Amino acid sequence: MEVTESIARAALDTLSSQVAVLDEAGHILFTNSSWGSAGAGSAAAGADAEGTNYFDSVDPTADDYAIDAVRGIRRVLDGECDEFTLEYPCHSPDERRWFLMRATPFEIGGGNFATVAHIDITDRRLAELEAQEHARQAERERHTLEHLVDRINGLVQDITRLLVESVSREEIERGVCERLADTDPYVFAWIGSADIPEERLRVRAAAGSADVDLEAEPFDLGAEAATPSGQAFADGDSRIVSTVDTGSAVGRRYGDAGVESVISIPLGNRESEYGVLTVCADHPDAFDEREQVVLEALGRAIANAIDALERKRTLTADRIVEMEFTVGDPEFVLNAATIDRDCRLSFSGSVYGSDGSLREFYTVDGPDAGEVGTFFTAHDAVADATVLTEHDDGCLLQVTLRESVVELLVDRGVVTKAVTSEDGQTEFTTELSREADARSLFESVADRFDGTELVGYHEHERPVRTRKEFRAGLEERLTDRQLTALRTAYYSGFFDWPRAVDGDELAAMMDISRSTFHQHLRVAERKLLDSFFEHDRQ
Repeated sequence: MEVTESIARAALDTLSSQVAVLDEAGHILFTNSSWGSAGAGSAAAGADAEGTNYFDSVDPTADDYAIDAVRGIRRVLDGECDEFTLEYPCHSPDERRWFLMRATPFEIGGGNFATVAHIDITDRRLAELEAQEHARQAERERHTLEHLVDRINGLVQDITRLLVESVSREEIERGVCERLADTDPYVFAWIGSADIPEERLRVRAAAGSADVDLEAEPFDLGAEAATPSGQAFADGDSRIVSTVDTGSAVGRRYGDAGVESVISIPLGNRESEYGVLTVCADHPDAFDEREQVVLEALGRAIANAIDALERKRTLTADRIVEMEFTVGDPEFVLNAATIDRDCRLSFSGSVYGSDGSLREFYTVDGPDAGEVGTFFTAHDAVADATVLTEHDDGCLLQVTLRESVVELLVDRGVVTKAVTSEDGQTEFTTELSREADARSLFESVADRFDGTELVGYHEHERPVRTRKEFRAGLEERLTDRQLTALRTAYYSGFFDWPRAVDGDELAAMMDISRSTFHQHLRVAERKLLDSFFEHDRQ
């Protein structure tokens, strides 16, 4: 089939690119339909472009692209090159567009002609620009990460060295704050610990160039506290204020000092709480995910270092913490017993049985004391109850509770000095070696029983040799059987006169023979007397 001009034109009209055919003088011989409809993409645009001179329609002073286009097409028509291409922008007020102009020569009947096509490459250019932006962003991220790594590595090394070399908690806290405040972009750092009776944080150490007034307002504790420091200490999770609002409680405390963002990190481990570390920066969003991870790791390291020093200090410390708290929960079995039987319970000691359960001994006073055993036996919270001895208006009761506060104290290494229960309320007097354990202990009890309140908290001088130390030394000498025999005999009234129980009954309690019981008891008595009189022999 002969290819006619109409077929050629029809084929060109199917193309989305703008196409024009020029003679060697630059006159437009014909165009496809896209040329007329996409006007801004080409020179001599419009439906009546045919017959006009392409070169004359281009303003060479408009921009460098126009000059390059004219020169390139002339070179093609003059036979100086086989193809000329040029990418150029052609933006409108509503959108950004780019085109590729391609000029290719051809010859008919001894005449030189050129096909000029303007191809829309906007999608490709936008993709390229996006890729370039991603590459620039990646490069910025790389530089930022390198700076972060260098800065954080130096900080971690400095603080790690401090933790290893410090000989006191105060030295650790002061040094940590100073090193953080000297690290860009941090401008202030402080550490606070809990004031248990006041339910507030007290400042232990602070450093930095920012003029932060830590004494202006108290730092309350609790999940609903107004500051991230109080919140972080209360629930054990870090808190971040990415942008300080001058109208907020955080803003009133930090805003005037030029602080723009804040992070608070709890200092503690599974056993103890040592406070909270708060770090301030001078620009918003300073604490991203990576920064948070590093600071939280430092917080754990700081807590472990303080913990090691505190444990070492308790071995030689001459001061101890005494804490008193009451449990008013009517469901607590001791409270329920005092109400139901109109009696008073006083803790007399405890001993672990052969099955691992803690047997607690209580002296019961009251007109219905003899019926207390029946009450405890029937109560769901009691695993076992036995009245060991009875006397006028009272008795000695042995109980094993399913949920025991005394056992909780024993498990935490706390000395139970006294437990008294009367009129539906039980008061515990405890002795701790470390301040850091006090709050976690109190919260553990409060989480289990309603109506738990702190009624006393103070430090006092440790005796030359505490009861706990004497007992610990004795218990190291005694076997489990010897200790159980001695405690069971003592609390059951075996050493009273007249004896409330005999050796056969005590042996039955321990599920051993009478001779074996007396053997354990005699050896335990000898070791007890050795411990008591050993200093007289030296």
